[in-house]
Amino acid sequence: MEISSVFESRLPHRPYCSDDLTHGLIIRPAAMALQHRHIQPNAPLEVAWLVFDLDYSGAAFAWERENLPPPSLTVVNPKNAHAHLFYGLSTPVGMSDSARDAPIRFAAAIQAVFLAKLQADPGYAGLIAKNPFHDDWRSLWVQHLYDLGELAEYVDLPKRRSQREVLGLGRNCTLFDELRAWAYRWVMEYKRNGASSELWQRAVLGQAEKLNAFTVPLSFNEVKAVAKSVAKWTWRHFSDESFSSIQSARGKRGGRPATTTRDGEPWAEQGLATYYRRLRSGVLVPEHASQ
Repeated sequence: MEISSVFESRLPHRPYCSDDLTHGLIIRPAAMALQHRHIQPNAPLEVAWLVFDLDYSGAAFAWERENLPPPSLTVVNPKNAHAHLFYGLSTPVGMSDSARDAPIRFAAAIQAVFLAKLQADPGYAGLIAKNPFHDDWRSLWVQHLYDLGELAEYVDLPKRRSQREVLGLGRNCTLFDELRAWAYRWVMEYKRNGASSELWQRAVLGQAEKLNAFTVPLSFNEVKAVAKSVAKWTWRHFSDESFSSIQSARGKRGGRPATTTRDGEPWAEQGLATYYRRLRSGVLVPEHASQ
């Protein structure tokens, strides 16, 4: 199948579109939306295209300078040579509440490195892009879709994520991590006070909306999907029994040290951290150990 046909088949049923972005977006059936200069390429809660906005002359071949693979689609503005670069994914990445987390994180890491290498606009949200079928643009098609592993071969992915990712798919990962940390702390309070699962889901969604304070916020549908995933998982897996099991397991691995021992507080002079570090290393042997 040709990439142009793939592009059409992957469009939302009623995508956002526009002839002038300064006048906002409208929603139309796909056949009508294809008549507009700009169109929504990815369906809601699915990433089939990694799109990069390059606002400089010669953008169409920026990938060559950085030894990146050729985009599946390049849409160029002939008036200034700015371009949108589309990397089509052979398997779209799902973003719904039932989607797996690993592909999202993998795609986010790749997107972040490509963004930096291409010097693409970091504020570009990716919701709307140049319509490759419109006569105002010049489109270059490459008959190839990529899996994430293939794209990753062209770059060195960071071993650690930045402290708080605020761009692209990284926002989804950040929201998920921050929201689940909040949920872990509060789910038992809701359960012990007789809250229903529906009330818990509303509380998680409210917190998710507060955390969605990115430079370019996620759409409500994306926030709702993350919140639903976190709410369902924590409500299903957290209980007084499971909490006790977790605490017990942590204790067996060596959790927080006891505040007193049968010898009193032998760490008083050298400090708590130093005492337990020496104790674990064998440098310090408690008096009762040889008894």
